[in-house]
Amino acid sequence: MINPTCVGADGALAAVTAASQRHGWQDPLVLPTTTNQTGASQALTGLDAGVDRVIVAGGDGTVRQVAGVVGHVPIGIVPIGTANIVARNLDLPRHRLDQAADVALIGAPRQLSLGWVSCFSDGGWGEEMPMLAVVGIGRDAQAIATTRPWMKRHLGWLAYVESGGRAAFAGSLPMTVSLDGAQPIAMDAWSVLVAAMPRLPLKVKAFFNVTPGDDSFEVLHVLLKRPREWWPVAAKGFGHLRRPVPALRYERARQVKVCPHEPCAVQIDGDLVSGVEQMSVRMQASAIAIAVPERAPRG
Repeated sequence: MINPTCVGADGALAAVTAASQRHGWQDPLVLPTTTNQTGASQALTGLDAGVDRVIVAGGDGTVRQVAGVVGHVPIGIVPIGTANIVARNLDLPRHRLDQAADVALIGAPRQLSLGWVSCFSDGGWGEEMPMLAVVGIGRDAQAIATTRPWMKRHLGWLAYVESGGRAAFAGSLPMTVSLDGAQPIAMDAWSVLVAAMPRLPLKVKAFFNVTPGDDSFEVLHVLLKRPREWWPVAAKGFGHLRRPVPALRYERARQVKVCPHEPCAVQIDGDLVSGVEQMSVRMQASAIAIAVPERAPRG
């Protein structure tokens, strides 16, 4: 499966084809994604054809769509998207397509958990959507929504730095949060983030007590009140500060429900959902298998 809109799509296809020949596999069944069919239907077509492994050449959005339907058929990833958060967390090769193709084809399947996100808007709950790395509600999603397309095309994930800088000066949002069915707690949060993997782009480690494959999420409440509070938050993310930061509150849960007082944006592994009135996230443990290098991913 390949996302033809990604920079490097042709090179990724050539790399997977060459790797298949090196390892004695048949030429791959190539199923391009489209604007309306973003990976799930193509994965199901491959499964119906009896494939042994589903190779995804694309970004996090394509990977999560495929992960939502393949069950335990191993997924191989050739990361050619913008942020490639899943690939970063699993230590997949991101700068050599030939190495990425080798891991995708013959890497050892690693059992991972899958999150399922439901959003309530316009009077009803939408269908559950899969997530692999992180879902956020609030200003972090707003930053993704306001990322300028031309910057994303030319700068890749660095484009999010510019939009994130603008969102950093936005105020907190009143919302209530419930973990594992407990009594909802009211708070003013810049964002609430629910993570199954620890790392973000720019070598930022935002979550410190979650490892890919865990059976529960790490939940981060970003409780910023003033722009100057970003300095210790940034220092913490880049590993320059060991002490706890008051603006960052961490918890663990298998189910998370967030209700903002006003509709706001949600991002699911970088994909945007607008006008959300409630968000619910649940964990499905050991739901999928992704091919990884033999060395274990860093936490």
